[in-house]
Amino acid sequence: MPRAETATLWTQRLQRFEQAQMTVAQFCAAEGVSQPSFYNWKRKLRSAQDPKAHAVAKFVPVTFQATPERPAPAPNHASATIELPGGIRIRVEVPTGSPPNSRKEDRP
Repeated sequence: MPRAETATLWTQRLQRFEQAQMTVAQFCAAEGVSQPSFYNWKRKLRSAQDPKAHAVAKFVPVTFQATPERPAPAPNHASATIELPGGIRIRVEVPTGSPPNSRKEDRP
């Protein structure tokens, strides 16, 4: 059976379950399907209807400014601090300018 037909069959089956006054175990026994299949299809069909399930993560531009609580990084460096739940902080600092003593004539 093609997947689209199977999805339609399970959609109808889950609608019948909503109307039935049965436990999942009783309903699955009456329908001749396994409980893991019931829960698997319930999850699949719910996520197919949920627009958040298909949301694509996007990168967004971020700008940083020094504040009294967060002083500016060293010259020629940029930094960011990521604060996570539980008090965990991740600080990233990267050089933004040319490294000292680097000259064009020293390069190959």
